Amino acid sequence: MELARKFREYISLYASESLEDASRCYEEIFRLEREADDEKEKIISEVSKGPFHPLDREDIIRLVLSMDDIAANLKSASRKLLYSDPREAPDEVKKGLVELAKLLEEIVSKLGETLDALIGGSKETLKLADLVERKEEEIDEFRHELIAKILEWGDSAEKLSRVLIVKEAVENIEAASDKAEDVADVVRSIVAVGLL
Repeated sequence: MELARKFREYISLYASESLEDASRCYEEIFRLEREADDEKEKIISEVSKGPFHPLDREDIIRLVLSMDDIAANLKSASRKLLYSDPREAPDEVKKGLVELAKLLEEIVSKLGETLDALIGGSKETLKLADLVERKEEEIDEFRHELIAKILEWGDSAEKLSRVLIVKEAVENIEAASDKAEDVADVVRSIVAVGLL
């Protein structure tokens, strides 16, 4: 959640053309992603040693790796945007990036609720996992609209490379939302096995 919030802040700074602040914010994203990597390694080490059934171990590792992919994609999107100049981007593209980051923060928040429900044994777990999937579909639709705006910008841009790097960053954000849906799918699998 902290990384998703920081990512949204980064995108807001980027869109408002506060490049120095955005660069400092990127450093925080880099640090948070590194912390996520460290936690992933600890969990995988513990699961490898622990008395888990192989299927349970596999689900936990898939869950952790997919969550780590969310963080990695956000870091990658942030890094790519450092190679572009927001002053060259049309306002509608910058507004689209801000909205996409907001949607991403929402899916990560809903995923957090889903994981809390799973841990707490809530009957709402599957319903929350379904909401994560709906949010991913919303993000995917929004991404298509934003890509169309980016491609339109590319038709008149002086430097196509800057347009392409923004498009690639958008693809990373969408990939992060795909990974959130993957985590929700693992949660469904864990719940289904528990119900058998």
